[in-house]
Amino acid sequence: MLFNAGLGFAQDRKAEAALAALQAGLAPSATVLRDGTWSDIDAANLVPGDVVRIEIGEVVPADLRLTGSGTASIDQSALTGESVPVRKHPGDPAFSGSVVKGGDTTGVVIATGTDTMFGKTAKLVAGAGAVSHAQKAMFQIGDFLIAVAVALAVILVFFEVFQNFDTQWSGSSAEITTHALGIVQFVLVLLVASIPVAMPAVFSVTMALGALELSKHKAIVSRLESIEEMAGVDTSAPTKPAP
Repeated sequence: MLFNAGLGFAQDRKAEAALAALQAGLAPSATVLRDGTWSDIDAANLVPGDVVRIEIGEVVPADLRLTGSGTASIDQSALTGESVPVRKHPGDPAFSGSVVKGGDTTGVVIATGTDTMFGKTAKLVAGAGAVSHAQKAMFQIGDFLIAVAVALAVILVFFEVFQNFDTQWSGSSAEITTHALGIVQFVLVLLVASIPVAMPAVFSVTMALGALELSKHKAIVSRLESIEEMAGVDTSAPTKPAP
């Protein structure tokens, strides 16, 4: 159990460090118009109402409402899942975290931080906390084994008490106590042996090996359970129903 907890903690720390490194490089600065002049400031210091200029290759530092006369091609696939960049015109929104692939324009900041579309999505993902299918399966297996062990313990106690009631339970109090303690000891051994203590550790080791393999392909796993969940995703194109 200590090994399982330590492995999970180490994996979470590594994922958090990797995510923090990525977030540090996410639009660290922004070109903003203040006091009539353009200047570069930290993106964290933007406030709603600021006028920001975005150019090709830059990351949109906050949710913007485009106001410039030009257009920009923005890749927002990380947020919306669109496979190609979207052409943005004056009046269109530009979401925080998206990348400018072409053109340059200006926009007014309408949301920052956790109030952006990206921030709201991150909060929803962080607060999901759903139990994975593998965890549910382990809980069901554990509950089944415990239920079986309890049933066997009840049957054992019943037969031990009533089968030899006249011979083993009619002696002195010391003999009865010794016999009762022997039954209790055997029941405890049966119950402890039925609990699959090693199963979570085996699951964590398997998922950790999967996370190591994914890391070779530049994929960051923040939760080990996500590997098992992603294994059930169907990426094939849906078939059209027959007319």
